[in-house]
Amino acid sequence: MSIQERFEQILRTNELVAEGDTLLVAVSGGADSIALLTLLSRLATDFPFALVAAHLDHQLRSESSDDADFVVRYCAELNIPVVVERKDVARFARESGAGLEEAGRQARRQFFERVADVNGCSAIVLGHHADDQAETVLFRMQRGSGLSGLSAMRMKSGPYIRPLLSLRHSELREYLHQEGIDWREDASNDDLTFTRNRIRHQLLPQLHQLNPQIVNALTRLSRQAADEEDYWASFSAAFLDQHGHHGDDGFEIPVSLLMAFSRAERRRVLRAFLRQVKEPLVGIDSGHIEQVEDCLMAARPQADLDLPGLWVGRRYDRLLCAAKMPEAADYEISICAPGEYLLPTGALLRVESGKQLVDLDDVASAQFCAEQVPFPITVRSPRAGDRFQPSGMSGTKLLKDYFVDAKVDRESRQRTPVVCCGKEVIWLAGRRRCEQFRPVVGKKLLKITLLGRNRELNSL
Repeated sequence: MSIQERFEQILRTNELVAEGDTLLVAVSGGADSIALLTLLSRLATDFPFALVAAHLDHQLRSESSDDADFVVRYCAELNIPVVVERKDVARFARESGAGLEEAGRQARRQFFERVADVNGCSAIVLGHHADDQAETVLFRMQRGSGLSGLSAMRMKSGPYIRPLLSLRHSELREYLHQEGIDWREDASNDDLTFTRNRIRHQLLPQLHQLNPQIVNALTRLSRQAADEEDYWASFSAAFLDQHGHHGDDGFEIPVSLLMAFSRAERRRVLRAFLRQVKEPLVGIDSGHIEQVEDCLMAARPQADLDLPGLWVGRRYDRLLCAAKMPEAADYEISICAPGEYLLPTGALLRVESGKQLVDLDDVASAQFCAEQVPFPITVRSPRAGDRFQPSGMSGTKLLKDYFVDAKVDRESRQRTPVVCCGKEVIWLAGRRRCEQFRPVVGKKLLKITLLGRNRELNSL
C-alpha cells in the first residue's frame, strides 16, 4: 500500500475529516509539513475538502524569511491559499516568562486558531509523526510526567488533528524524494540547547542501539496510555459532574469522598479537578499531584498550595482550586437607619424596627432591644482580636476560636459580616448572635436579617 493510500485510510478510518470541510494546514516548510500538505492536496478534489495553509515566521533565524517565501511559492504551485505572519518569538518569550520552545508553541497555536476562525476551518492539521510521538513520550518522562502524560499527542485533540502520527519521519522524506519535491531544513533542529533536540539526536539513537524498534515501542506505549486515559477521563468526569461545584472563583470537591478512593482513583480525579481551572495542565506534573495529596492527608484541616498557574486550598471537607488565592477586602459600613444595605461580599443586610416580638432568632436574622442597640450600628469584616459573648455562654470568646470550633474556613470567615454596637460585637451575621441585648416584650425591636447570596451562609 502506498503512503498516499495509507494516508487516506487514516483519514477515513479515524474520521478525521468530513466531506466539505475546510482544513487549515500548518506548514513550516520542513519535510514533514510539506509532505502533509502534498498528501492532503492530492486528496482534496476527490474527498472533497478545501485547504488553507498557514506559516508563522518566528524570526529566530536570519534565513527564516526564506522559509516563508518557500512556503508561499509551493502553495502557489498547489493553488492553495496561504496566510503568512511574522512574530518576534524571542521577545514574546521574554515578555511572557516562558521558555523559547514553549513561547514558540504558544505563538503558533494562537496564530493557527485565529487564522482557522477567520477562514471558517473545521480543523487545524499538524504534521507530527511517529518519531515526534516517541520524542514526546521521552520528553515527558524526563520531566516527571504522570501516567496520563505518556498518552502524549492524540490524533484528534480539540481543533487539532495529526494524521501522520503512525508514519515515520524517514517514510515522509522518502515520499518527497520519490515525488521530486523539495523542502527546507531548519538549522535550529540541530541545536542541542533545546531538550527535545538532545532527545532526538542523542537519547533516541542510544536507545535504538538497545532496541531498534524503540520508536514503535514508545508509540505503542502512548496508544496504550491513551486508552487508559480515556477510561480515567470518563471516570473522573462522572465524579466531578456529580460532586463538583463551580463557584465565582474556581471549583471545589468534597475531601471526604476523595479520601474514600484508592490512590489511583484519587490521583486521576485530582488531575481532572485541576483541569477545571487550567487546561491544558502545562507545568503540572506528578510531583504537584503528590503535593495536593499531601494536603489532603495532613492533620491540619486548612492548607494552601501554590502550583504553576494555580492555587489549591483545603478548607475542612472542601478542596478548592482557582487561578489565584481568593481575596476578601476589609470593609466597614455605618448604618444610621432602617433599610437594605448591600455589602462588598455581595450579601444584603436588611435592618427593620418595630414593637411586635416575632419568632425567635434563626441563623439568617437576629433581634435586639432597640433601646440597648441604638443607631448608628456598624457592619464590617472580621478583625484580629475581635471577641464576643456567644448566645448561651457566660463568658466571651475570640472570633478566631469560634470560627475554629465551628470549622469555618478562611474565606468564609472573611466573608462573615460582623455587626457591632459601638465597639461590641452583637452578631456574626448568618452564624451566631451575642447573649446580650435580647428584645423585651412591649418595647421597640430592632431586627437585622442577612439576605446573602453566599452559599455557605445560606446553608447554615
